[in-house]
Amino acid sequence: MSRKASSSLFFAIALGASIGLLLPAMAVGGFLIGLREPQVAEAAQQRELDAKLDVLVSSLPELLWNLDTVAAREVVSAIMTSPDVVRVNVSDASQGQPFIEMSFPERKKGQSIKGEREIFRGLTRIGHIQIEIDNHLSTAALTRQRWLYGATVGGQLLVSLALILALVNSRLMRPLRELGDFANDLAEGRFSAELKPGRPDEIGLLGGHLGHMRDALQQQFEAQRALIERLRGMAETVPGVVYQLRLGTDGRFSFAYVSEAVKDYFHLSAAALSQDAEPWFAQIDPADRASVRESLLASARHLAPWQQEFRTHFGDGSERWIFGNAIAQLEEGGSVLWHGFLTDISRQRRDALELLRYRHHLEELVEARTAELAEATHAAQAASLAKSAFLANMSHEIRTPMNAIIGLTYLVQSDTTEPEQQERLQKVADAAEHLLSVINNVLDFSKIEAGKLQLEHTEFTVIQVLDNISSMLAQRAHEKQLRVQLDLDDLLSTQVLLGDAQRITEVLLNFAGNAVKFTEAGFVRLSARVQEDLGSALRLRFEVQDSGIGIAEEAQARLFQDFEQADSSTTRRYGGTGLGLAICRRLAELMQGEVGVHSAPGQGSRFWFSLQVDKSEAELPVLPGPPRGTAAREQLKQFSGTRILLAEDNAVNQEVAVALLGSAGLQVDVAGDGQEALRMAGEFDYALILMDVQMPLMDGLDATRAIRGLPLGRDVPILAMTANAFAEERQRCLDAGMNDHVAKPVVAEQLFATLASWLSRRAEQRRLQAQQQLQLPTEL
Repeated sequence: MSRKASSSLFFAIALGASIGLLLPAMAVGGFLIGLREPQVAEAAQQRELDAKLDVLVSSLPELLWNLDTVAAREVVSAIMTSPDVVRVNVSDASQGQPFIEMSFPERKKGQSIKGEREIFRGLTRIGHIQIEIDNHLSTAALTRQRWLYGATVGGQLLVSLALILALVNSRLMRPLRELGDFANDLAEGRFSAELKPGRPDEIGLLGGHLGHMRDALQQQFEAQRALIERLRGMAETVPGVVYQLRLGTDGRFSFAYVSEAVKDYFHLSAAALSQDAEPWFAQIDPADRASVRESLLASARHLAPWQQEFRTHFGDGSERWIFGNAIAQLEEGGSVLWHGFLTDISRQRRDALELLRYRHHLEELVEARTAELAEATHAAQAASLAKSAFLANMSHEIRTPMNAIIGLTYLVQSDTTEPEQQERLQKVADAAEHLLSVINNVLDFSKIEAGKLQLEHTEFTVIQVLDNISSMLAQRAHEKQLRVQLDLDDLLSTQVLLGDAQRITEVLLNFAGNAVKFTEAGFVRLSARVQEDLGSALRLRFEVQDSGIGIAEEAQARLFQDFEQADSSTTRRYGGTGLGLAICRRLAELMQGEVGVHSAPGQGSRFWFSLQVDKSEAELPVLPGPPRGTAAREQLKQFSGTRILLAEDNAVNQEVAVALLGSAGLQVDVAGDGQEALRMAGEFDYALILMDVQMPLMDGLDATRAIRGLPLGRDVPILAMTANAFAEERQRCLDAGMNDHVAKPVVAEQLFATLASWLSRRAEQRRLQAQQQLQLPTEL
């Protein structure tokens, strides 16, 4: 594996270290020398100049007074012996002319520094001295000092840098190159490559991970190779030519795969057909060529199976009949792919009676083999799509009538005062709730099985979760006179965490619901503890303990298995699907945790599960959600008389929704489809719109997009009401411009709370807009 020097990590480290060490040191040293040394040199020259002036001032007064020029010249000559002195001038104050003047102009090579003194004899001024010196010698000395500093510091840093780079190369770069060579071997399929024994550091740990990755890749590679060999063996042993034919968006045909039997049938190689299928079309009899192409195009337009009989010719020119059979599939990007095979039916065509006798059997064989081939290549994808579509449709079809059952039961309960009728209606409500729980369990289990369950990562507190569960259990526990107790660490009462509070609640509610179900007297205790503080995360352990009937040891082993129950006999007292605890186990595993139970018959049970959650930087607890139950209805009644729009095509669901909303004092206009909802939203300024998704003429998503383009619909809250409970449906609603999502069957208290929240926001928005309009003239 070749490397360019400029792209080497070692080169980058060496260059970075050189720049990071040499340049700052040289720059700082040069800055200090450049800033300090010139000042020091200038001060030294000034002191030297002052010393010379002092010598002359002390030596010349008597000589100048006596006009002894010879002695004065000797004194000045002594000063001039200094190589930096350019000129000395001594003037006589009495005569006003120079007394002694000596100069060497050739010494002036730099900047001059001048000094002057007056000559006194006693108190009488008798003369004046001027000295001029040059700084070029000082500057040259300073330059030499700078070069010496740079060479010394640079040499020391280069030695240090060489030692550092040698250590980096030995401890980091060489092991990294070995890891890189090992990874390159894996990328090229050389799984026999080995690493040197690991070191006790991060690189050794990385090497161990790469070793594990090699083992995993080798297993996957061998499994894929075995699968490919099996598929290739199937394709080569199936009579005829097995192929995948693709029609691109540009209208060109090409074979994505074709078995080697194509050589015997059409005298063409598989490689020649991988780019262009025209040579294959050219081998078809001209009389059938156009019909084959048209039938393929018709199959592509309707994504219908393709079946066609056409003629080709043997090498000797004799006629050969070929039967083609394939299944069309739409690919991403718009291209169409056929999976099928071609078989020689010449014998059948020549012997019409035998063909007639075996025709039915042959068609069944063709369909069976085609289905087997399609299943071998696309079984997982087709099964997943079919399962998702079936579950989504099943959810919608069951939830739609259940919405009417639960809603009408709630309304009748609200209007009925007879205890016997109330009791019967409560049984209907409990049965509907149980059925809804079963549906939710099936959907959750299917999403987990398909790997499509996505965990949220939002802020929550443990005390909020436990209080929510306690409130949901309160009524059933009160009916059985059970005490619901909460017990948790002090830290968890205020610590804000990041995780999926809804799924945590789902697990605990399953444990707690079973505890209430199987406990006739005593207590149900919910507790939470910190198992381990991981710095930025916490490992928590939740427990639900009861004083109920307990579970036998042999039944505990299968409690968390799929479709298993502690009591699976036909005489069992309590119902259930056997999915609830299995889903709890799957959810705990998704949250990096596990589940378990400790129990004994007659001594109660303690169900627990652990998980890992992240800490949040928020200091305050998460605010509680919207009000529940009657509090939500009472809060909604403050908007009595408010006019909202309901878009719903089902007559029963219209009746339920209008009655529920009317009981809270709201005025409801009903639109039977999306087009009518769009028209009504453009004619009246509604406070809120409840929008069903599946409606005739125009669905709720298109209607929402159109309403957002209206002047009156730009800011109106639009809430989706749909029987599709999948997360993908919720996201589609939000992407279309809806503000929130209410799943069917609608729970009255939840609907009231959601409406109260959005109507409050709408009222506050209107108030702020009105306030801004009143302030606008003043600002102008």
